[in-house]
Amino acid sequence: MAHNNSFLIDRLIKVVISDPSEAHVERCKRSALRTLANSHSARVNHFEVAARLEGLEEKWRILNNDPLADALHLRRAELTSNKWTPEILWLLLQLSERPVDHSNIAKLAPPERELQPAPLTWADIVAEDPLEDWDGIWKNVDFTETSDDDERTESVHSDHSVPTSESSVIGQAIEAYAETLMEPATSVSLRDIQMAQFWNTRDANKFSVIREEDGYHWSKTNLTELQVGREIIFLILGLPTSIFRQENEGQVTVFKADFLEHVSQESLTALLQGFAVLANKLFSIRQWAKREERIPLEQTFQAALASRLEAVDGALCAIQTKIFSPYVHSVPSLLELYDQISKISRLLLQVHEILLELDVNSNLERPFRILESLFDRTCVNQGIGDADGYEYMANLFFDCFQTYLKPIRLWMENGRLTGRDGVIFIRKDEKDVHLNSVWRDQYHLINDSNGDLHAPKFLRVAATKILNTGKSVDFLRRLGWEDHDVGLDPAMEVVMSYKSVCQPADVGLFCPFAELFDMALDRWIADKHQASSSELRARLDLQASLDAVEYIYFGRNGALSTSFINKIFEKLDRENLQWNDGFIMTELLQGTFTSIPCIDIDLLQIRPSPPTKQKSSGAQRSMSVLEDIRVSYPLPWPVANVIRTDSIETYQGIFVLLTQLQRAKYLLQRQKPAKSAQASDQKPLLQLYTLRHRLLWLTHTILAYITDLVLSVATADMRIAMDRAEDVDSMIAIHQAYVLKLQDQCLLLKKHMSIRHAIISLLDLTILLSDVQALYTKGQVFSDSESSSTDTKAKHNGATHLKQKKAAKAALDEDEDCDFGSDGSSPRPALHAELPVMGRLKQMLDNFRNLHTFVAAAVRGISKADSAPSWEMLANNLAMGLEK
Repeated sequence: MAHNNSFLIDRLIKVVISDPSEAHVERCKRSALRTLANSHSARVNHFEVAARLEGLEEKWRILNNDPLADALHLRRAELTSNKWTPEILWLLLQLSERPVDHSNIAKLAPPERELQPAPLTWADIVAEDPLEDWDGIWKNVDFTETSDDDERTESVHSDHSVPTSESSVIGQAIEAYAETLMEPATSVSLRDIQMAQFWNTRDANKFSVIREEDGYHWSKTNLTELQVGREIIFLILGLPTSIFRQENEGQVTVFKADFLEHVSQESLTALLQGFAVLANKLFSIRQWAKREERIPLEQTFQAALASRLEAVDGALCAIQTKIFSPYVHSVPSLLELYDQISKISRLLLQVHEILLELDVNSNLERPFRILESLFDRTCVNQGIGDADGYEYMANLFFDCFQTYLKPIRLWMENGRLTGRDGVIFIRKDEKDVHLNSVWRDQYHLINDSNGDLHAPKFLRVAATKILNTGKSVDFLRRLGWEDHDVGLDPAMEVVMSYKSVCQPADVGLFCPFAELFDMALDRWIADKHQASSSELRARLDLQASLDAVEYIYFGRNGALSTSFINKIFEKLDRENLQWNDGFIMTELLQGTFTSIPCIDIDLLQIRPSPPTKQKSSGAQRSMSVLEDIRVSYPLPWPVANVIRTDSIETYQGIFVLLTQLQRAKYLLQRQKPAKSAQASDQKPLLQLYTLRHRLLWLTHTILAYITDLVLSVATADMRIAMDRAEDVDSMIAIHQAYVLKLQDQCLLLKKHMSIRHAIISLLDLTILLSDVQALYTKGQVFSDSESSSTDTKAKHNGATHLKQKKAAKAALDEDEDCDFGSDGSSPRPALHAELPVMGRLKQMLDNFRNLHTFVAAAVRGISKADSAPSWEMLANNLAMGLEK
């Protein structure tokens, strides 16, 4: 090929270039060969070449140049194509230039026309084969009745140019009266024919009537084993016979057994009854295969039975052909025939046992029972070492299972159900379902009256994954992924057949069929499940929503969260009754998180408290007032199927707890008591410092526990698990476990309510301490006669002092009436407003010690029962505070 290219290029260069020097020709040749060698262009499109030639022909006809168009059309028809014809024609098209103006049809050689053969005439036929009767083939043959075979043979080959008068007369008579030689049928012979053709009647008593009318009686007729064998083969094939009787229900019984001279009637009857049992079982299978079924699985099972019955019938016909072959001189005995028929029908007769089980069940359960019975029978055959039965039943099972897989394949690849026949085990809820719960409420598994899955038992383990795969595809379609195709390349897909499942190179006969089937089915499901799940994870964008939740509810950005809640605390300190105005706080919250890209600030808002829960001015001096701050951030509906509404309530509870701890920290850090010059103030001041220090330590301990030991660790583990989740169900389960863990370790569960109330009571002490600190800062003296102090500074600030004193007294009075709730926990300690400040400090210290001891002991008990590291560390830290 390289030599031919070089030769053609050499000729082409010499024709095209103007400088025919050898050096220039060689240089152009090397350049052309190098260009061809480095060219990776595809072959010429022969369809495009044909289209261009047809276009030229049409163009020339439009230009009124029909001769040129006819010449092109004729030569295209005469052109003999080979592999390089498109390239040659393409080259000619590229080299052509204005063919209408430059073409000269006169110079074209006329096409060679094939000479038509001359018509055949009778003269030619007679010349080749004369009509003379040299062999006498046109002579009349003498068919005289008196001549024997030799005479007729002699008359045929002798000269009959002059026929005798006798033969002519006889020949004419035979030709004229041939119909008179036919023997007319009589009524007796017609009945004989009807009696012989007993299979054409449906009335078993008809022949007895005929025989009685004509005076016939049954007589013993001796048959040979060959004749009996033929009747038996007819019986097994489902045809009527003369030695067996078919009852009304289709059951076959022995009609008579006295036709073999060398066999006793008892022995022959027993043997024929064995054949009748085989025939009855095969008859049941044939009848079942002829039923009218509407379920595709049952129709497939019937088709599989019909094909196997056809194989059995073919084997029986082969036996019959062998028996009646003229070249076979030995005749098989009836015992040998029974053995052969038993071997041929042994595997098919196993299906008869399955059919007996199916007839007991209802029509709705029958499709599953077909597969389950075939599956169980395959396992039994393998267990007993029946290799032929194992392969036979496994092939039958996979033939039916392919039909059962069709609606499952449609569901897993397209997310659509076709469960009109009750075979598919997935149900769609037809009522309108909100998009936030479409994953959980739209599709469900069907259970029967016993609570079991309405599916074959070997599919129950994989049913959930099958359901989730189709739900993922339906979920993707709702997200706008219309041009989806999770179906794999047929060459790469796992084929569910006996050859691919049970006969790989590394699988032997002793590998359990159930295990082989489960592994193959898992691979088949995993291929489709992985394709839809990976696409759904990519489109769900769950991480961005989790980031937004952390920023809003968990204070992931501490600087932004602190700036927001500090503004709320300032409004509380100013005793503004409109501190929780929804519009103002929403605007403040949206302005805080404007710089966070994962938060849609238009959806972020704070809902105000209902009017029945509005707090008074005195109630604002309690940590419970912060529960009125309810942050609302609607998640996108795909994410809302994973992060449910109850999970948002848990996030809200954690947000309130963190806000209460930040409130206590805010109050304690703002307290800066000055040193008193009076000796009587040293002890109260020491108590004030002691209480402030202990409260600040406790607040930091609980806040660090929640943020560092609970939220950070649990959220990191949850995100890692989310990345490894297989489907949305796994994501939901992971997130639910994450939420339950947060509820437990953040003391949001009902069983931890007493501990939570004790912690809130400890945090309320910071408010009381702040009120006492306010009195001290305004010039109050820590003595029993503080109420009679009338110094100049107090008079100057009389109005302000009186207002603050009333607020502190209202807060103390309200705290006196509070308790832990109705869960049976210890009552919340009360502080008496009528006590002097020194007495109040002492009582606050006592309350702190009691509540601290209670919380430390309760957490220690939880750590012993739960053994979680976070509980253990919190218990140790609280115990260290007790020792101090």
